[in-house]
Amino acid sequence: MKPPRDHVRLIRAFDIPPTKFGTAVWTTGVLGLFGLAAPIMLVPAGAIVAGVGGMSYTDRRAIAKGLREVEVFGFPVTGYRAWLLADTPAFDIELRRDVDLEVVRTSTTAIDPSIICDKKSPRVFRFVMRRVGLPNTKPHLPAIEVGDRRLLKELHRRILAPLQADVGIVRMVMGDNAKLEPLVAQLRNDDEAPVSDVLGLGAFRESAMAAPPALQALVHVGGERALPREARRLRLRNERVMHAANSSPSGFGTVAAITLGGLTTGGQFGVTGVWFGMAGGFIAGVFTVISGNRQNAKSVARAVSNQGYPIEDYGDWLLSGRPLMDIETVRPMNRQWFLETVCRLQAWSVTMGTMVSWVEDVTWFSDQEVRLETRPSYIQPPTSRIEPFYGGSHDMFRRFMVEVLAVVHRQYEIRVVKMGGYVDRRI
Repeated sequence: MKPPRDHVRLIRAFDIPPTKFGTAVWTTGVLGLFGLAAPIMLVPAGAIVAGVGGMSYTDRRAIAKGLREVEVFGFPVTGYRAWLLADTPAFDIELRRDVDLEVVRTSTTAIDPSIICDKKSPRVFRFVMRRVGLPNTKPHLPAIEVGDRRLLKELHRRILAPLQADVGIVRMVMGDNAKLEPLVAQLRNDDEAPVSDVLGLGAFRESAMAAPPALQALVHVGGERALPREARRLRLRNERVMHAANSSPSGFGTVAAITLGGLTTGGQFGVTGVWFGMAGGFIAGVFTVISGNRQNAKSVARAVSNQGYPIEDYGDWLLSGRPLMDIETVRPMNRQWFLETVCRLQAWSVTMGTMVSWVEDVTWFSDQEVRLETRPSYIQPPTSRIEPFYGGSHDMFRRFMVEVLAVVHRQYEIRVVKMGGYVDRRI
């Protein structure tokens, strides 16, 4: 299958509503045919062409604005567009002072273990990242894969910004790992003070190195323990939760039925009653749909909550392209047994055409707290109001409760299961 054009991928990467050319082209063609007989019909055809051109120009301006978002990093950045479109996104940074590789690598792993950090030369580090898969606006087409902007911004906030403040970053070059030429560090000035005089303790060269405080915190306490819950900001959240749980939310049919009932009732009081009945029925229908979907979404979470231990924010997990859950137990778990147990849970992969492990990543915070990242499902709501999206698998989690959580609870007593995740799927 032909991959999407770069323009389409960039529009999706920056979450820009795409311009729909199909209807405009079809309408312009019809009006052009009529214009052969009646030239006046060429006027609206020309207006449509001009409008489409204007919308396309707006798309390009929005993309250009998005590509400028790295200008706020505080140091020169090049190659952001190539990084977004790369098969394997990577970037090099050149520091003003040398630092120890293990400090940067351990700090990076604390944020996301999938990031590869390597030292190419003195003061030059390379970060290699995975892409994210964003649901295609056309349900029959595969996901659109682009660089992970959210993870890049988190890396800047927690790694690059502290390095810039404490060490200094000369420049950052981005692109595809296979095509990105290793960055060559610029020469020092002759009057530049020795590294040890500036930072002390050998500037990370000795075992007692004085690492930037923000990186020291990452090395010692690991990544942020709080689960991300990006799905809370999604529009039509309750309807999405019901689609993810294989249920059908109330919609226009309910509103129409209640409106018709109000119209019929009001019709008994004359023309004025018809209008009042129709308006009242419409308002009541909208209220019924909103409140009903809210209650039904809550019932989805309640359906998995009566297990003898609390399960928090199940709805957020259902809507996350990178579903995460933290399991906390009262007694320490046997790590080897737990890993063998969760790895036995298999799910069918449509993209690979085979059975794969449902649990994709395991991170231990302690013997009593573990974080799992599970494989998402591709959810296609039967309505145009909600685009297809990736989310946690409702059916697989029910299996997980029976085959894993029930056993863990019997042996180690689960204190709580916290759920959440990131909206964008990681490739």
